[in-house]
Amino acid sequence: MRALWAGVTGLQAHQTAMDVESNNIANVNTTGYKYSRANFATLLSQTTSIATAPTGTLGGQNSTQIGLGTTVSTVTKIFSQGSIETTDKDTDLAISGSGFFVVSPDGGTTYKYTRDGDFEFDADGNFVDSNGYIVQGWLQDEDTGEIDTTSPVTNITIAPGLTTPASATTKVTVKANLDSGTSVGTNKTSIYSLDSNSGWVDTDGDGVKDTAEVHDEDDSGSNLFTSDDELTERGIDFGVLYDSDGEAISLNEGQGSWISYADAETSVTISDYTAVNLDITINGTTITNSGPVDYTDADDAATQLASLINAQTASTGVTATVTSGNKIVLSNDNSTGTTSATRNIKIVASTADTTEIDTTSVITAYQYAYTSSGATTSTDYDDSETRYFTTTEDLRNAMQTDARTNVDYTGDGASDINDSVSIIVNDSGQFEISNTTGDAFNEDDGDFIEDDTIDETSLNSILSNHSVTLATGSVLGVGIVLSADTVIGGTTYLAGATVPAATINAALTTETVTLPLGSTASGTGTSTIESGTNLKSADETSEDYDLNLTVTGLTGTNISQNDSFISVMDAIQGTLTAGTTTRTTENIYAAALTTTTEIYDSLGSKHTLTIQYTKTGTSSSGGTEWSMVISVPEPGELNSGVEPENIVTGTISFNSDGSLSTYTPRNLTYTANNGSTSNQSVSLDFGSLGQFDGITSFDKDSSTSSINQNGYAGGDLTGISIDETGTIIGSFSNGYSFSLAQVAMATFTNETGLESDGGNCYISTTNSGTAIVGQASTGSKGSIQSSALEMSNADLSRSLTQLIVIQRGYQASSKVITTADEMLNVLLQMT
Repeated sequence: MRALWAGVTGLQAHQTAMDVESNNIANVNTTGYKYSRANFATLLSQTTSIATAPTGTLGGQNSTQIGLGTTVSTVTKIFSQGSIETTDKDTDLAISGSGFFVVSPDGGTTYKYTRDGDFEFDADGNFVDSNGYIVQGWLQDEDTGEIDTTSPVTNITIAPGLTTPASATTKVTVKANLDSGTSVGTNKTSIYSLDSNSGWVDTDGDGVKDTAEVHDEDDSGSNLFTSDDELTERGIDFGVLYDSDGEAISLNEGQGSWISYADAETSVTISDYTAVNLDITINGTTITNSGPVDYTDADDAATQLASLINAQTASTGVTATVTSGNKIVLSNDNSTGTTSATRNIKIVASTADTTEIDTTSVITAYQYAYTSSGATTSTDYDDSETRYFTTTEDLRNAMQTDARTNVDYTGDGASDINDSVSIIVNDSGQFEISNTTGDAFNEDDGDFIEDDTIDETSLNSILSNHSVTLATGSVLGVGIVLSADTVIGGTTYLAGATVPAATINAALTTETVTLPLGSTASGTGTSTIESGTNLKSADETSEDYDLNLTVTGLTGTNISQNDSFISVMDAIQGTLTAGTTTRTTENIYAAALTTTTEIYDSLGSKHTLTIQYTKTGTSSSGGTEWSMVISVPEPGELNSGVEPENIVTGTISFNSDGSLSTYTPRNLTYTANNGSTSNQSVSLDFGSLGQFDGITSFDKDSSTSSINQNGYAGGDLTGISIDETGTIIGSFSNGYSFSLAQVAMATFTNETGLESDGGNCYISTTNSGTAIVGQASTGSKGSIQSSALEMSNADLSRSLTQLIVIQRGYQASSKVITTADEMLNVLLQMT
C-alpha cells in the first residue's frame, strides 16, 4: 500500500512540475517574463526501526525508514537577465541589470512592479504600461527646472501639447585660447587710432582743451569710441605688437630707433685765412691740423679744412661742402650708424681753434627706446636724452613733440617751432606724419591756456599777432583799446575806443568776447582765463619747414638692433615738403580674437553678443593682458547712461603659465528696449581663476572652443527621448531639450520573494522585503535602454528537455501504481 500511495504523490508532483514548465513555455515570448522552477521535496518516511549505537562487541545499526513519496515544496522564480530586443518605439524601455519599474493601478495609492517596459503616453499624457497602470517617477520642478529624485514618487504625466516659455539668458560661458606667442597669423587687428593731442581729445574741434575733453590714452578704464562704435584713443604696449605678417615685433628693453626730422646743417665762412688752426671736436671725434697752416686764400683754407672734416665722416656722420669759395657747409643726414657718434652736429671748439667754427649743436635726430616700466619721455632740445616710450601713444607724442619744438630746422643752434607737423595713428594702424602749412593751435608751443592767468605784457604780445576769443567766465584785469569795431555785450564799440575792464567782464558773465588782432591792453594787471579761451603764444608766426625723415637702427651697451621695429618704421623715410601729402609707417597690429553668441531676452527674442579681445600688454607676473570690448546691436543697452550705451569694455589677464588670472566685468546688465524685461543680469563665466577650464593664453592659435548661454525662445514639444537613467527628455521646436521627468526603479532584498499578480506585474510580500526606490544606474540598480524591450528569459530548449524529464518521471510513477496493483492482485489470489 505504501508503494501505491508513493506512486500517487509522484504523479501529483510531476503534474505540478508539468504545469510550471507549461507556463514557462507559454510565456516564452512574454516581455520581461521570468521563468519558474518546480522544486521537489520528500514526504515523511515511516520508521520501522531506529538506529542503534555500537555496544561492546555488537556493532551499530542504521535505522530502517521507508519513504512515503514526494511533493513540490516551492516554485522558484529565476530573475536572470533576459535578452534585449531593440524596437522602433521611443517609449519602450528595457532594464539591463537588477530592478523593476514601479507602476500604480490606482493613481499612486498602491504600487506594482514589472520588468515589462512596454510604455506609452495616453490621451491625458499619463505614462502607462499595457495594463493602463501609470508609471511612477519624479517630475521636473517648474520653478527650478530640476528633478528631485529624493522626493516621493508620483504619477508621470506630461501634458499633451506641452510648451516651454522663453527663458532670458542669465549666464554666458566661454572656453577659448588667446595666443600669447610670437606669431598670430590672421588673428590680429589694427592698433587703436590716436589723434595728435596728448591727454585730451578735441571733441568740439575748437583746438582748445576743455575739462570735459581730458582723456588719458593709456588708461584702459577711460573709453572713447568712433561714430562706428570702434574703440579709439587708446595706447597699446609696443612690446606686444605685430607686423603685417602677424609676426611679433618683440621690442626688448632699450631697443628702438633713431628718427631724424631734417638734415642737420650749419655753415661757417672763412674770412681770415692767414693763420687758420683747426682744433674742434665733432660728435666726440677730435679733428685738428698740425697747427697754423699758410693758405693761399680763404677758398684754399675752406677747401683744406673741409677735407680734414670729411676724413672723419665715417666717425662723425658729418660732411663738409665748400660753397661760394670760402663757405663751408656742414651737414649730417643722420642715415649712418646706430649710435649718437654719427648723429646731428655737435661741435666743441677749443681755445686753440681759429677757424671761426664755433661751439654749437644742431639737433634734428633723436633716439626712441622701448621700456616696459613706464615712459620717461624728454621734451628738451638734447639728443643725449633718450625718449623712452612704452605705449603707442608715448611714441606718437614724443615724435610729434620733437618734430614741432625740438628740431633745429634753420641750423642756428637752437630749436625751431614747426607746430603744423602732426603725427597720428590712423584707422589702419599706421603712424601717419603730415606737414601742413600755417600755425596750428597746439599745446607744444603754448598756443592755448585754460584756467590760467596772463599778465598785461603777455596779453599785448598775443594781441599783436592774433585775435583772442575769451571764454565765458574769464575776468580781465585791464581795459582794451580796440583795433576794429567790436560788439561787446550788445553794444558796438568803434575802432580806437577804450572799453573798460568792467564792461568787458560784465559781458563775459553770459557770452564769449572776441578781441580783434592789434588791440592793446589799457592799464596794468593780470587777467584770469577760463577753459575754452583761445590764445596763441606771442612769438608765433607761420613758420613752415620741410621734413626729411630718416629712420635707422639703435644700439647700445647690451642692446641689439631690432630689425622688425626698424622695418615697420622706416616706411616714413623721405622728404615731406610743407603742405604736401602724408607719410606712413607699415601697418602695426595687435593680437586679437572676436567671438559671438546669441543671447535671449524675456520674450525669447534673440540678440547677438560680441566679445572682442585685443592684446595690450604683459602683467607683472609675466602673463599677457588683453582688453575686451563687449557689444550688442542697438537699440540694446549694456551701459545705460554712458555713450555708447550698447558697449562696455573690460580687461582679462593671465598668469605666466597661461592660466586665467582675473577678468572684469563679471556681470552685464542688458536691456533690449523691445518690450522685454529691462536690466537683465547676465553673468560672464570665463573659467576658474588660476585654472585652465575656461579662457587660457598659451602659445597656440587664438580660437574659441565653445561659447554657451542658457537662454532660449519659447517652443512646442516635438519629441521624447529617454536616457539610461530613465530621464524623459523633451525636444522642443526652439531647438532645446529639457528633462521633463524621470522613471523610478525599485529593487528588493529578496526579489524571488515577489508574488506574481498577472499582467507581467509583481507585488511585494513579507519575504521580498520593502521596495527600495531610486533612480536607475545608481547603487545596485541597472540601467535603462530606450527603444528596447527585455525578452523572456524562458529557454525553450531547456523547457522542452525538462518536459521529457517530467514525462518520464510521471510515467515511472504511474508504473509504480500499476506494479503495486498487480502485487495486490497476487496477494488477493492467495486468499
